[in-house]
Amino acid sequence: MRVWTKLAKPAFWWMLCLAMPVVAQSDFITMETSLPAASYASFALATDSKSFAPDSTENKGLLDKGFGVPVRVQQVLDRHVQIVSPSTQLLMTVPFGWRGFDDGKRTRLFTPTGNIGITFQSLPMEGFTDWDDVRGKVWNLARQTAEARAKKDPRYQARLIRLADGTFGMREANINEGDAGPYSSVILFKPHPGDPKLAIRMNLYTPIEEFERYLGLAGLLLRDMQPSMDAARAKPAAK
Repeated sequence: MRVWTKLAKPAFWWMLCLAMPVVAQSDFITMETSLPAASYASFALATDSKSFAPDSTENKGLLDKGFGVPVRVQQVLDRHVQIVSPSTQLLMTVPFGWRGFDDGKRTRLFTPTGNIGITFQSLPMEGFTDWDDVRGKVWNLARQTAEARAKKDPRYQARLIRLADGTFGMREANINEGDAGPYSSVILFKPHPGDPKLAIRMNLYTPIEEFERYLGLAGLLLRDMQPSMDAARAKPAAK
């Protein structure tokens, strides 16, 4: 499953996480200022919230494999649930049929087949003067390192994203790594809604043909995340 191959890698310094696979040389750079509109129901893969049950056979199997602990459902809504993310100290909303695990460093949300996944991490803001400084330095590093990726594969494409609320990042198409074939990704950064000393890093992986559609889900998750004191108390030990 591609999602687990990608998401199980150790966390690096968060700026480098963005810098390694970003925008190619300057003539490739375009800017996006919005994400597609969507609804949670359109991403639901089931008619109930059973996929989040911690005692389900599937979730017990993933727990045994060391993927962390199943996320806890805070409330059941219309074709989606609100879950507690201990590692990020957030409440998040996730469509029915998905799965969610937290290993103390990140929260992982993914489809049963594992070909579509989203990770959330909470990262320190130390060393930056303000949010514009974060964005400028991340994008500068990105431009310095991305040209090599475009040279290796002419099909590779990337765009910068900057939203009205300060969220920023980039999207990539036709990333060719590993044995599972090319895929697409978006990485977005947003100030933590409950702690000005933290930033939230969200990373979405999808098959190329699914990417445009799932950008809509990424937008929903970022829009609706909320700070959670319960999450801070329930934070599992990092592995």
